[in-house]
Amino acid sequence: MLILVLGAALAFGAAPGRAQPERRPPPARSQPHDYVLLAPDAQDGAEMVGRRAPAWSFERWIRSPTLTPQDLRGKVVLLRWWTDGCDYCTATLPGLEALRNRYGDEGFAVIGVYHPKPPRAVSDRDIVAMANRLGFKGPIAVDQRWTTLERYWLAGHEREFTSVSFLIDREGVIRWVQRGGEYHPSADPRHARCDAEYRGLEKMLAELLERS
Repeated sequence: MLILVLGAALAFGAAPGRAQPERRPPPARSQPHDYVLLAPDAQDGAEMVGRRAPAWSFERWIRSPTLTPQDLRGKVVLLRWWTDGCDYCTATLPGLEALRNRYGDEGFAVIGVYHPKPPRAVSDRDIVAMANRLGFKGPIAVDQRWTTLERYWLAGHEREFTSVSFLIDREGVIRWVQRGGEYHPSADPRHARCDAEYRGLEKMLAELLERS
């Protein structure tokens, strides 16, 4: 009798329309270069476009003398925050180095802003070694305590990323913001957004460089 009851119960559980929902495994961790998509919100930093770029206060500079916004007035400047152990930075910096090489003689400067996670002291030698591994050869500003990152990006906001980029025109006005993550040329459909944002940067850069 017990066997019959158990058999009926098993048959009932397998009946069409009564199957339990499939228990799927937890989603796999994103591949290193997958872009994190967010719902439209204040994450994109659009509120900063058209504003004068804030002053910066970096602890020190590597591969360059100390630069101020006034020193760079007349140039188009890209600030990109990066750090070690950041897959998004690994994917992005080579493309920025390519732009730096292509447009440097036309008045374009790329500054790689290193911000250690967590904030801590890191030697210049280690920072240069990391930048070299990522393929970036340009000037490096060290935002060791995240002071400038706070002023530009974090103050009063909950941000998804800290690896943010700002494109600043010749007059010191922010014209393009990339909220972090990665952007780079790609024919891979999984990186369509990465490619679109990189092409958007190229277009805006060309427009700004054409202006006298």
